[in-house]
Amino acid sequence: MQRLRSPLLFQTLPASARLWECQRRHIRHHKGRQKRRTEGPLRNTYPTFDISSLLLDLDAEGARGVRNFDSQLDGVPREGGVWNERELQPIKERIADFERAYRESDSKFKSLSADRFHPLHISDLDFLAAALFGQPNAPGTAARSRSGASSPVSSYEGMLDSALDMNGIPRSTRINTESTIKYMLRRRAVARDVSPEPGDETSSRLAFDKYRTFSEIDRLVTRMIQTPEGCQLLSSASDELHASLIGLSDMKPIRLLSLLNNVLINLDRHGLHVSTKLYELGIWTALKFQAIATAHRYITRMVARGYHSEEFMKSILNQLSESSIATSHFISYQFQLNPSSRLGMVFSLLTGYVPGEEKSTVSLRSFVNRENPNSFRLYIRCLARLGAFRTIWHEWHAADSKLQGIGADAHRLSAFTENGYLVVAILEALAKNNDMGNLIKSPEFTNVTGNFREDCQLDMSAISKWADTLASPENSIGEYTSTTIFAARREILRRIFEGKQMQSAFPAIQTLFTQITSPR
Repeated sequence: MQRLRSPLLFQTLPASARLWECQRRHIRHHKGRQKRRTEGPLRNTYPTFDISSLLLDLDAEGARGVRNFDSQLDGVPREGGVWNERELQPIKERIADFERAYRESDSKFKSLSADRFHPLHISDLDFLAAALFGQPNAPGTAARSRSGASSPVSSYEGMLDSALDMNGIPRSTRINTESTIKYMLRRRAVARDVSPEPGDETSSRLAFDKYRTFSEIDRLVTRMIQTPEGCQLLSSASDELHASLIGLSDMKPIRLLSLLNNVLINLDRHGLHVSTKLYELGIWTALKFQAIATAHRYITRMVARGYHSEEFMKSILNQLSESSIATSHFISYQFQLNPSSRLGMVFSLLTGYVPGEEKSTVSLRSFVNRENPNSFRLYIRCLARLGAFRTIWHEWHAADSKLQGIGADAHRLSAFTENGYLVVAILEALAKNNDMGNLIKSPEFTNVTGNFREDCQLDMSAISKWADTLASPENSIGEYTSTTIFAARREILRRIFEGKQMQSAFPAIQTLFTQITSPR
């Protein structure tokens, strides 16, 4: 008889109950708790029994569809730990991905640390950017790492992402700003432990030839000027820096001016050599961008170091006349929006006069060769565009007396008198800006003193008052061409300026200029 269930599951009847013949009384006896074996496993006491594979064969004998075992068709029986391996497979894949990302990040950081002049080394500006991006109203590094979005490399946000990636800071670790900055501090500390090498000077020069975008050069220069040793390396590679900046195509004038200002100030502070080409590039950029105060500082430092020539000063005068007086159509910064301050700085750069100061500053007036008609004509033309006719009077008579005093030949002297070089410069300025008639018609136009500094002060006051008129774009007289004006008025103006009495000459100048600028 086959037992279907355990006797413990059968119904238990009390001892007084009457049983049928087929029933059997089952009495449960209390069993105590078994003691724990200390002798070892049961297989050491009781022999194990191995079932022969013949049992399977006997059971399957004579059944349809039964064949002998084939490992190629039936497969290999799984081992006991297959289930655990299946559960651990996702964890192992994540660990493998983490180790692969770690190796890639470590490899990037090692390659960057080996190159001491790589532009993507972590700088103080990166810490500031990471902190600002972590503010509530700014897209933080964690948000960008989760979204996987990459900003353009031209923006500083994109450059920060590139710097973090290149320094081996994985995006998965940028959980928040605090953890990102801690990682950045550690990476920068490790990178700075790399000791200087004898070939760093050559490497710094090659670095400027290697990197061809303004953002990379800007980061490289900013990192180098943070230490005195880096400033020395930058000083030795100033010519290469100039060549790299000239060859850039993605360069904005305001960013170039900021970079040059940073370089020149730091190198000058340490008394290091600065390439003349860098000074010239800074002056051209400042004048083109109408940052006159910055250009004046560059010229002062360049003159103090002995870097100046007549041709260089002539080119500065030409640049002033063409792009620094009239207001540019592409103005977007505060120092460009105030023509009164800008034109006052142009006048100080030309004459050296600064309101409220006894001593004159370095000016183009000190380096203009009055024996050269072309150079002196540019100087007078700039003053005429500013409406500084009192200063022009003094410069006219100073040049005329100097030429006669040194016994110049008739041809050189006629350049300022008969041929009227200075007269032409004045009339050109009037022809280009017909709105200057408002300044000429004002009652204070005839106020003169005969003293150079006092008349410079009067001209400075007039420039400040009529700055909007003087800085207006070119407004030509119209059908009256400059040639017609020169032919009709040149001789009259020359005779007026040849007079010795300034007080009597300026009413005549006012009458003549009023006729020229009056509408026909």
